[in-house]
Amino acid sequence: MKKRRNLLVFLALLAIGALFAAQQTNALESTQYTWQSGRVPQSFDGYRIVQISDLHGKRFGGGQKRLLQMIRDFDPDMIALTGDILDRRTRGLDAARELLAGTAGLAPIYYVDGNHDPRSPVYREFRSLLDEFNVTVLEGTDAFILERGGGAMTVAGCGYWDYDGLGRPVDLLLYHSPSVFEQLDGDSCGLVLAGHMHGGQVALPGGRAIVSPAGKLFPEYAGGFYELNGCAMAVSKGLGTTGVPFRLFARPEVVCVVMEML
Repeated sequence: MKKRRNLLVFLALLAIGALFAAQQTNALESTQYTWQSGRVPQSFDGYRIVQISDLHGKRFGGGQKRLLQMIRDFDPDMIALTGDILDRRTRGLDAARELLAGTAGLAPIYYVDGNHDPRSPVYREFRSLLDEFNVTVLEGTDAFILERGGGAMTVAGCGYWDYDGLGRPVDLLLYHSPSVFEQLDGDSCGLVLAGHMHGGQVALPGGRAIVSPAGKLFPEYAGGFYELNGCAMAVSKGLGTTGVPFRLFARPEVVCVVMEML
């Protein structure tokens, strides 16, 4: 009788753990950061960038309904896709197509490759899909001027495998990994948008990441807003999973960065 009771308790705890992991893996959260900087022109004051990162082919409701509603609620001026929309397991483009179809027309969309995207068997088709939805692909850290109401900001982006430093100072850099942050300062870059770390994917209660995708224990830049040497960085915890197929205390996240002139 005691063994049976212990087995039932174990099975109940296992079921509760599975339900909690499912909730943590699928319950979207939104995070808004404010970037105050002298780099922000008056015409960009209040400019809203919604960042989507590390989807890994995941869906949030039929047709990405829950994800798209959260993006729309932020009323973005720009949508930044910071890599790993696909991964090596991705065999179809439905999840990516639903995301792009639902965001097309909301705001200009900019994309950089993550480390997984080029490894996907459908990567070539994905690049054609980006063209179909008029997504601007940023490569090679070539900078361009983003204009708004008479003001201008310099924007650059680069695929994960192609970064070789910035060729010129920029106001905004899109790059998949936060690994470049400590190489930058306020003279070279104003704000970095990055992902890659998944918030650790499995974290301690309170959100402290346990391990990075590269296996580093307690990584420093796993998810959040950071400032160092006059440069700021927003790191998204991302949306999907890799390795273990669940999240714990690192829920999938949509990030919005609001620019404010200083």
